[in-house]
Amino acid sequence: MTKKKVILLAAAALFAVSGLTALPSGNITGGAGCIVVAAVCAYFGLKKKNAGKENRNRTPAPAAASGGRILDTIRTKVVGVTFNNEDGENRQDILSRMSGSEDITVEKYTYNGEPAAYVKWGDKVIGNLSAELAGDLARKYTKARYTAEILEISGGGVQTFGCNIELDVIEDATPSVSQHGETTVYVDRSNKKYHSKPNCSGMKNPKSIPLSQAKKKYTACKKCCK
Repeated sequence: MTKKKVILLAAAALFAVSGLTALPSGNITGGAGCIVVAAVCAYFGLKKKNAGKENRNRTPAPAAASGGRILDTIRTKVVGVTFNNEDGENRQDILSRMSGSEDITVEKYTYNGEPAAYVKWGDKVIGNLSAELAGDLARKYTKARYTAEILEISGGGVQTFGCNIELDVIEDATPSVSQHGETTVYVDRSNKKYHSKPNCSGMKNPKSIPLSQAKKKYTACKKCCK
């Protein structure tokens, strides 16, 4: 249970006691108000996101919002959440500061010659995909990238913090060609560079334009336009 949930449940208990104390004394309005607030706090304190178990049979969506194609969607838990990171910070301390609404990333790497993947909040590692899952995905989807969102930060108090996520395996769209045979690239309002991939650099609502037009106003992204 997260700290936020503990606080909500504690508040629910206090308001409930205040409401039950006020009613016998004749303060009907105040007592009823306290009970309503207690019920609301209890509802949000007990409400959980549906983390579910790892599910590899879920039908993937046909396309990602960024323009790539979702090949698979998996619900799984992050492993290695009790380890220390290279800077000495314990991952439990990081998870204790998280509410579950944070943006996370999944970064592929190799460990002892085998596929592996970090799960990160900003530049902080909170854990890994399991070795089995990372290996299976690497063999099945060689060139795919991964995105993820938090379903639940579990534990807290006397229990170890955990993290359940939903992982999307995405195949990036390849650069397309316009009707006139010219390469199409992608831009958005917040970026001064053009990109060969619509999901590069966190673009929002990218639009496709001919490369010749892009070169007049934008510079090439060094990351995806190689």
